[in-house]
Amino acid sequence: MTTGILAAAGIGAALLFTAGEAEATPVNIPGIGQFEIADEIATQLGITASAPELGIAEAPAAEHAIIETYEFRPVTIPGIGTTPSQSMTAIPDQLVTAAVAEPLPAQRSAAPAPDFRQVTIAGLGKVAVPNSLPPLVGIPGVSDAAGPVPAPMPAAMPKRTVGERAAEAARTRLGASYSSGAVGPDAFDCSGLVQWSYRQAGVELPRTSYSQLAAGTPVSVDELEPGDLVSYYGGGHSALYVGDGQVIHAASYGSGVRLAPVDNMPITGARRF
Repeated sequence: MTTGILAAAGIGAALLFTAGEAEATPVNIPGIGQFEIADEIATQLGITASAPELGIAEAPAAEHAIIETYEFRPVTIPGIGTTPSQSMTAIPDQLVTAAVAEPLPAQRSAAPAPDFRQVTIAGLGKVAVPNSLPPLVGIPGVSDAAGPVPAPMPAAMPKRTVGERAAEAARTRLGASYSSGAVGPDAFDCSGLVQWSYRQAGVELPRTSYSQLAAGTPVSVDELEPGDLVSYYGGGHSALYVGDGQVIHAASYGSGVRLAPVDNMPITGARRF
């Protein structure tokens, strides 16, 4: 507006200086009044007698960017929330990108897999191992979720004593023949069967029944365990206790190796090796 007033004042000054020097044309300036303008100036300004009004307009303002009108919709921004559709924080449709707009449920990707997984080790518990490690399968006591469920560990077999192993060896000779002085494996005398049975268990015993009674550790008949030596007839006959109140011994000709009650003969003593 100020620019327009200054322009009008300039024109007015020009009118005053030129008035009376040439033929004039009356013009009307809005807000100022009617003046006479020399025909020469009126011609330059494009004013004619038929349109004797000089319209003074404001000087054009500085150039501005064109502001477009957008449609808005609410979007959800992580860490900020959902913008209301009518608030100043709403985002133009044209400016919303896939990185800002809330994805549809079907578009949401699954969470990335962890870098580690849990495996269970019997007696130790859960242990984290890298996912890059192949499934731990076929290892007793190890359960890895990445592989099949392992079979349970077999129950530990109880450790057998030397006497138990000797008694088992004697059982394999049931029915073998009796022969004086024989030490197996197909025929035995009484001390020969005891010696052979303990040899299978890794222990070497004396050869004769008397020397066997003199070896080992004395035990009570009430405390007999499988494999203990039971001596009869003053040390003249040897047998092996196998449990359940029975012994295995090479009895005599015609009877061979057989089972018998532990008390079927007079007991002299017992030994454990």
